[in-house]
Amino acid sequence: MRGVLVFAAVILLTGGLTASAPAQPKPAIAHLPTVETFELPNGLRVAFLKLDAAPVVAVQVWYHAGSKDEPRDRRGSAHMFEHMMFKGTEHVRAEAHAQLLNGIGGYVNAATDEDATHYINTVPADYLDFAIELEAERMRNLLFRKEMIDGEREVVKEEIRQQENSPVTKGFLRFLDIAYTKHPYAWTAGGNIKDLDATTPADLRKFYDAYYQPNNAMLVVVGKTTLDHVKAAAEKYFGALPKAADAPRPAATAQEPDQTKQRHEVVEPGQIGITLVGWHIPSAKANDVYPLQVASIMLGAGESSRLKLRLKAVDPKTKRPLALDGGMQSIVREDPGMTIALGAYLDPAQAAPVEAAIFEEVGKLGTKGPSSDELRKAKNQVQAGFTFSLEHAQGLAEAIGRSWILTGDAARFMRDVDEIEKVTAADVQRVVKQYFGPERATVVVIPPKGK
Repeated sequence: MRGVLVFAAVILLTGGLTASAPAQPKPAIAHLPTVETFELPNGLRVAFLKLDAAPVVAVQVWYHAGSKDEPRDRRGSAHMFEHMMFKGTEHVRAEAHAQLLNGIGGYVNAATDEDATHYINTVPADYLDFAIELEAERMRNLLFRKEMIDGEREVVKEEIRQQENSPVTKGFLRFLDIAYTKHPYAWTAGGNIKDLDATTPADLRKFYDAYYQPNNAMLVVVGKTTLDHVKAAAEKYFGALPKAADAPRPAATAQEPDQTKQRHEVVEPGQIGITLVGWHIPSAKANDVYPLQVASIMLGAGESSRLKLRLKAVDPKTKRPLALDGGMQSIVREDPGMTIALGAYLDPAQAAPVEAAIFEEVGKLGTKGPSSDELRKAKNQVQAGFTFSLEHAQGLAEAIGRSWILTGDAARFMRDVDEIEKVTAADVQRVVKQYFGPERATVVVIPPKGK
C-alpha cells in the first residue's frame, strides 16, 4: 500500500520523467476500445473497457475521498481507510480479502492521495464476480473494532515517522503548508500523528458514512469480459446498497486565492541542500494544463532538459557543477495543483545561485519560447509515457479511475495525446509567462548542514 509521494526523491532518483533522446516523429498510439459507462439507481458509476490481450480483469473501486476531504484537525483519516478496509467486514474476516484473491493468482493493493482513495484487484477473468462481491461487501459492511483501529493507527503513524526522518520530506511538507494558505492541499495524504491520536472510532465512522457510499464511487472493470457481465455483477452485488446524501466537500469553501507576492522560507538543514520553487497551476479540467505539462518537461525532465543542463554544468571558475541535480514536475489535481522545480547541492553557498538559475531558466522559456525540436521531443515524452502506462489492464483501469476523479469524465484521458499534440510553442511561452512569474512563486530552501 502506497503512502505519501515524496516528490523531491522521485525527481532525484529517477532523473525526471524520461531520459533524453533525439527528437522523433509523433509516436503511434494504439487504438483503444470505447470506455462504456453506466450508473446504477443508487448512484454508483461503472466504467468498463473490454481488453482481450490476456485472460484477466482489473477490478478497481475509486472513492471520491482523499486527504482534501478530511477535517483539518483529523488529517490522516483517508489514509487510515486505505489500511482499515482490509481488516474485516461483517462477512469477511480480517485480511481475507487479500488472501483469497492472492490465493487464486490475483493481485491486491490500495492507494490514497489528495483527491481519492482506490482499491485495486487484478484477477483471472473467471473470478470477476468474486472480486466485485468482495468490494461491495466492504463498501458498507466494514467493522469498526477498537483493537483494529488502534493497530492500524500505529501502522500509519510509523509510516509518518519514517517520512519525517527525511529532511527532504519535511521540507516538501513545509513547502505545501506555505504554498497553500487556505486549500487542504496544504497537507498530503500521509497524515499527522497528533491528529491521528485524536481521531476516535466515531470520527472514522463519520468519514466512512459520508464518503464510502455508492453515489461517491466508481467501479472500474477492464479486461476479458463483457459489458453485460459487468452490468449483471454490479447490479447483483452493489445494487441493493442505498443511496446516501451527497458527500461533504470542505475544499469547495476553501479555494486558494491568487498568489501575487513571492513566499520565501529557509527551513531545517538536511544532509544535502534542496531548493524548491513552485507555482500554482489550474485544475485538471483546464486546457492550460497541457502546455504547462509540456513546459515542465522541457525545463526539468531528462538529462537534456534546461534545468538539468544549467544546474549540472561545470562552472569554469569553481571547476564544479552549480548543483548535483535538478528537475521539475507538474502535479495535476482535481483542484488547482502545483508545478515544482528543485535543485540539489552540497555547499550552503550554492543555495542562492541555484535559486537564481531556476528563475533564469524559467524566464528564458517565457521570453523566447521553445524551439521546434524541443517542443517535439517534449511531446514525444508525454505521449510515450501515456502509451506505456496503458499496456495492461491495471494501467488502463488506473487511467479511467483517475480521469473520473480529476475531470468527472472517465474517458477524458483518451483525448490527452491529441490535446498534447495541439500544443504550440506560443502556448508554452504564454503559460510560462502567465503562471511562472517570480511574484507567483513559493520558495523553500533546505540548506545543507555543510562543513
